[in-house]
Amino acid sequence: MSEDSAVVPEQLPPRPDRWTGEPRPPRAPGFFKGDKPPKDQDPERDRSQRRKPTPPEGQGPVLEWYRHSQRYAIGMGVAASVVIGILIGFRQGLDYSWLSIPWMWLFLAVAGLGMYGIFRQVDPAVGADWLKVGRTWVLLYELTDIKIRHRGMSMHLDLKDSGGRKVQVKVDELQEDRDMWDLVYNGLLHSVLVNDANTNTGVHSRLKVPDPLE
Repeated sequence: MSEDSAVVPEQLPPRPDRWTGEPRPPRAPGFFKGDKPPKDQDPERDRSQRRKPTPPEGQGPVLEWYRHSQRYAIGMGVAASVVIGILIGFRQGLDYSWLSIPWMWLFLAVAGLGMYGIFRQVDPAVGADWLKVGRTWVLLYELTDIKIRHRGMSMHLDLKDSGGRKVQVKVDELQEDRDMWDLVYNGLLHSVLVNDANTNTGVHSRLKVPDPLE
């Protein structure tokens, strides 16, 4: 899809069937993780079906979902503890005698557990026409507000649908799975160009969603 030519609703990729998920949308622009390996070769991915999220009540099945593997999350937790320990050592002039203090070990353990929890919390799931993050969900083709917000070092996508439901999710989390991003982007595209959803500049400049005013 060219960024230089206007897109009209009649030219949009079709909306997938809510139960079969077909036809799948084409590859979407605005994707930042081109170096991600195929999902069946991704060592960071949890592929256990028993951890697969459930769809919102009354909605079609889960088509794509992502969660970091337990091994990867543990590794990130350990790495966080080590990095924090090294930084404390530098602040102490490379004096690591503080490691003899029991509560400092407790502090490092808590920091590691916190990082583990952050990575295990990544659990977005998408159907043909919905996005669910944790217990919150929205209908992707009925979005009324689509905003990019920068919080800390992360870029978040804030969504609100016609039913008043809201989702806040890191763009990075949606892009852990290429197929999931394609499904989400198609909903954004339709909501902007068909439903005239409210947006901000970041939606168009960062995610490459066409601006209907241009």
